[in-house]
Amino acid sequence: MTLRSSFASALAVACLATAAFTQTTPPAQAAAPAGQGALPPLPPAPTVTTPSKVAIINIQLAIAETSDGKKLADQLNARFAPKETEIANESKAIQALQKQLNDQGNTMSAQAKADLQQQIATKQRDAQQNSQNAQSDYENAQAEMMNSVAAKIMPVLKKYAEDHGYTAVIDVSMNWPQSPVLYYNPGTDITGDIVRIYDAAHPAAPAAH
Repeated sequence: MTLRSSFASALAVACLATAAFTQTTPPAQAAAPAGQGALPPLPPAPTVTTPSKVAIINIQLAIAETSDGKKLADQLNARFAPKETEIANESKAIQALQKQLNDQGNTMSAQAKADLQQQIATKQRDAQQNSQNAQSDYENAQAEMMNSVAAKIMPVLKKYAEDHGYTAVIDVSMNWPQSPVLYYNPGTDITGDIVRIYDAAHPAAPAAH
C-alpha cells in the first residue's frame, strides 16, 4: 500500500474552506401561512452594477504548491515512512509463506498444509487491517495539515479577488462530472498568482541545522 497519495487527490476536507469565500448564507425566509400558497419574497436587487468578472483557481494545487504545503508534505511523508516500511515487510512475509505453500504444499502433511494456510490467512487479514488503519490515519493527518494552509490562503484569495475586481472565484480542483464547471478560459486561472502572493506573505522558515 502506498500512503503517499498526491495532494491533488485527497484534500477535500481542506478545500471545504473555499465555501466561506464563494458562498453566502441566504437570509431565512418565513414560511407561507398554511393554505395561502404565498410566494417567498424576492431577493434584494444586486448591488453589482459593473459586468461580472470571474476567476478560476485549482485550490488543491494552490495549497500543495505553497512553500508551507510542500514543507508539510515532506513532514507527513517522513512521519509515515516507518509505517509504510512495516506494511511492505508484512506483504513480503505473506508472499514468502505463499511461495512456501506453492512449492511444498504437495509434499506436506494435511495438517501442516492446513496450518500454513491458516497462518497465511491470518497474516493477510491482519495486514489488510493494518493497511486500512494506516491509510485512514494518513488521510486524516493530511487533511488536518492542509487545513492549516487553507485557513491562511483564503484571506489571500479574498483580497486578490477584491483588488482585481472579481465577483466570483470558482474552484476547478475536480473535473466534470464531479465539478459543475464544463469550460473555462485558462487565462482566468489565478492559481499561480495566489501561490506567489501566499509565499511572499508567509515565507518558509529556514531549515534547522
